[in-house]
Formats: sequence, structure tokens, C-alpha cells
Amino acid sequence: MRDVIIAELDSPERAVQAARSVRALGYRRVEAFTPFPIPELEDVLGVRRTRLPYLVFFAGLSGAALALLVQWWTNAVDYPIDVGGRPKSSLPTDMLIVFETTVLLAALTAFAAVLVGSRLPRLHDPLFDLPGFERTSLDRFWILIGDAYDDDADVLDEALDLLDGELARLGAVVTRARLPEGRA
Repeated sequence: MRDVIIAELDSPERAVQAARSVRALGYRRVEAFTPFPIPELEDVLGVRRTRLPYLVFFAGLSGAALALLVQWWTNAVDYPIDVGGRPKSSLPTDMLIVFETTVLLAALTAFAAVLVGSRLPRLHDPLFDLPGFERTSLDRFWILIGDAYDDDADVLDEALDLLDGELARLGAVVTRARLPEGRA
């Protein structure tokens, strides 16, 4: 179990200010839950760009190569049939299957990567038990702060007091909670 601090805010501007303040105090394990994307908040939290487009592009290329290989093998090598004097392997006739296989493998890869990357399906998360957390999809903004100072209890208490004061100044409702190790 890990002790975390969760701040509930009522506007995107305050959420960005709270994230800036938390990062300035030295906390690095910070997550945000918002009803819509906030690019400025992503910059403050240091959210990295996803590698999903590269993965999907590689899967699409693999699908195209696989389709071309299978069609060339079956038409030119394994079971060649002379139909009207056409060449044994013809690229224009193969394009429809190549396109379909490219799209299929790219789409399946994107679907699987998004599910795995977002740790879905997750039927329950301890955050769901917080009072008011269901409003995240409507109009509430939450900042989850993991503990950055594990060793010294005096430094931890001092840092938590600073953090509580800073979040209270921004009008946040602050909650302390214990979450399983997989979060923050």
C-alpha cells in the first residue's frame, strides 16, 4: 500500500496551477484525472508522446508484406495457374488483399496496444471509492500525488504540510488515501 494525496479542484486553470505547484515542491509521481484533455496540464506533468503511431505503422507494413508474400507464394510458387497468359504474380491484382490486410493488422494492433497501455479492462480502481470521484467525467479535476520522500519522516511531514498549504491556497479539497502499489 502506498500513501497518496488526492486534490479535487473545480476548474482546469486551478488544476494546472496545482500541478505546477506540486511539481515545484519536488513531487514527481503526479497524475491528473480530468473530464477533457488539457494540453497545458500534459506539459506540466511531463506526459510523453505515445509511440502508438510507430507501432501501428509497423503493424500495417507487416500486414502488407505478409499479404504480398502469401499471394506471391500461392500464385507463383506453390500452385501456379496460367490464366489467359497473365503473369504468375501480378501486383495490381494483389492490391485489394494487401490493402485489407494492412488495415486489419494496423487496426488490431492499435486496439490491443490501447487496451494494454491503459491497463484495461479494469473493473475496479480504489480511486472510484473516493466520494465525488464519479464527477470526474462531468466537471471535476483531480490531481493524484504519490509520495516523493520515502526515507526521512521529518522531511515527509514538512513536505506534506507545505503541499497541504499550497493546495488549500488553490481551493482544493485534499484527501489522503492508501492505494495499492500499482497506482502513482
